[in-house]
Amino acid sequence: MLESYLKRAEDGSVAFPMGEQPQGMIMYTPEGYMSVQIMDSERPFFASDNLHEKTAAELSLAAASYFAYSGLYEVEIEPAANDLAEHSFSGLITHHMQTSLFPNWVGCSLLRRLHLQGDRLELSTCQASPYRGKQMTTHLVWRKRFAVKQSAEAADQQFRLIAA
Repeated sequence: MLESYLKRAEDGSVAFPMGEQPQGMIMYTPEGYMSVQIMDSERPFFASDNLHEKTAAELSLAAASYFAYSGLYEVEIEPAANDLAEHSFSGLITHHMQTSLFPNWVGCSLLRRLHLQGDRLELSTCQASPYRGKQMTTHLVWRKRFAVKQSAEAADQQFRLIAA
C-alpha cells in the first residue's frame, strides 16, 4: 500500500501530486508483470453510480486525480548495496508500460531507483523532470500488506455493492 508520494526540488520544496494522503497499490508478480494504481484520497464521487453516465467535467477531474499503468518489469540489484541480514537491497527497476492512463506512456519504459528493506519499498526517479515550473524528483514509499490473510472488515474497509 502507498504510504507517501511526493516530488522534491533541489531547493528542498515539496509538492504532493495526489494530495498529502494519497492511496495506491503496486504489485509485482514472479512472472515479471507489474501494476500500479495511485489516487488522490479526496476524489469526489460522480453524480451517478452508473459507469456509463458521467460528464466531461467529472471525467476530467477523475483523470487528474488518478494514475495507473501496468506491464513488464526488470530489476538490477547493486551488489554492494545488499544486506541480507537486514533483508535489504538496492538497485534499479525498469517498468515497461504496456497499458497506461496516460496514453503517451504506452510502449515506454520508466527507470526507478529502488530500495527494499523488510516490508518497505522506496522508489524514486533517477533524474529530475519538470513539474509546476521546477525540476523535481519523484519519491514513493510503499509498505507490503498481506491482504490475502485479512478480510475487508479486518483491514478497516467498508464496501458498497453496486450493480455494474
